[in-house]
Amino acid sequence: MNKLIYLIATIFIPLSFGCNGSADRLSVSTMDSNFKLVFKADYPEEKTAKLEKYLDSTLHNDLPLDQNIDLFVNLNGSEKFNLKATKGHLEILFDKKGNSLGSYLKIKRLTENISNKLIEN
Repeated sequence: MNKLIYLIATIFIPLSFGCNGSADRLSVSTMDSNFKLVFKADYPEEKTAKLEKYLDSTLHNDLPLDQNIDLFVNLNGSEKFNLKATKGHLEILFDKKGNSLGSYLKIKRLTENISNKLIEN
């Protein structure tokens, strides 16, 4: 019985540290097809305020990224995309069919700048 408890403890303790250690990790992915651009970022929650400040100044919109939001953003009447966010997660969905090449390039640049902001210390 003692060996079983010891075995469970030796397995459980490293797993619990592993799960908590992922809170500081950064994961950014971009899927760019002929029809859409999907940008996803999972980042440390401490970076939410920094990212929110950047997006507010860039998009000229007050976006509470620390809340659960799912909204359709229309910038200057030309760039239209869906933005989903919670604390520590951001997702941008851009439909290429309903937008121009110029709009695509602006959103692509926006996602690259977001990645760079998240990488900064």
